[in-house]
Amino acid sequence: MTEEQTVPPQKLRRKATVHDVARLAGVSIATVSRSLNKPETVRPGLRKRVDMAAAELGYYTNSIGKALRNQRSRLIGTIIPKLFDPLFSLVASGVQEALVEYDYLGIIQVAGYDNRDLMKHALPMIEKGAEGLIIFGQVQDKVLLDYCRQRDIPLLSIYSFAEDAPVPCIGFDNYQATTELLNLMIQLGHVEIAMISGRQPGNDRQQARVSSYIATMERLRCEPVIEEVDHEFGIQDGAAAFRRIIKRRPEITAVICNRDAHAFSVMTECRRLGLTLPHDMSIAGFDDLAYSSFLDPPLTSVSVSGYEIGRRSGIAMLRHLEEGMPLRSIRLETRIVVRGSTVRPNLNRPLLD
Repeated sequence: MTEEQTVPPQKLRRKATVHDVARLAGVSIATVSRSLNKPETVRPGLRKRVDMAAAELGYYTNSIGKALRNQRSRLIGTIIPKLFDPLFSLVASGVQEALVEYDYLGIIQVAGYDNRDLMKHALPMIEKGAEGLIIFGQVQDKVLLDYCRQRDIPLLSIYSFAEDAPVPCIGFDNYQATTELLNLMIQLGHVEIAMISGRQPGNDRQQARVSSYIATMERLRCEPVIEEVDHEFGIQDGAAAFRRIIKRRPEITAVICNRDAHAFSVMTECRRLGLTLPHDMSIAGFDDLAYSSFLDPPLTSVSVSGYEIGRRSGIAMLRHLEEGMPLRSIRLETRIVVRGSTVRPNLNRPLLD
């Protein structure tokens, strides 16, 4: 005798139906359907009654059956460089929370920083039914672009804005944001400015920031000093990069780090070398992460709302799939949060050996 057969017949519970929920909530079947599938169309009071009735009865919509009938998966794929970085986590959180509100599920893939090789990360999500892809940074993989165009799979690039982007993008102009940060340094009196950058191949963010820096230094008629670090490794690479900068150009008075984490590492290394901050070295970062205002001194940084970028991108993709709204590029503004880590240069600072 099976375990199920040992249960007395009177103890077996019939699965609740939409009729049961409507009866308990005192509403029509149509109201139950709209409340569970399009809650924004139902008054909050009615929606609460339906939700309470459904919870009491243990009733849930049959999402799998609905997806099969509609030939829809309601899955969206998101590709980000890494999960451990606070910025990428914020972006992914914004996307995911938008999807949940619209009864979609999100799949996240980690692809590193080189957007020339995204297909191997995108294909598993597409094969599992992803109806659209949201990708951090500009898409530089022609194979993926061609594949999605041939199959009418919508792509949306986020965080970076570019007029000539191959797919619609929601983000900010990295070139302009970097130029504004450099102009702040120049206004303070700095001309000997260095940059700590991530690897550029396949990374449009670093490419744009380095291009802005080189153009600004040419305008100042100063030799650019760029040290690249590999974002795949830890923040300690910022300290090593700073040591190389000082060895090459001991007269440097300011450092722009293309990541807040590397700015923190540079601050630590400055103190180890006997420099007083910010008097002996001005330091600025990028993305204005939560801890940046708690550093000593507090870090000047380009403020970027990663969560908002993710949320707006998620909503844009959902409206495209649900309402047929075209995916359009949106340029967002950034601002420089000026804090204590940037001051006028100390031209009498003793040079380090």
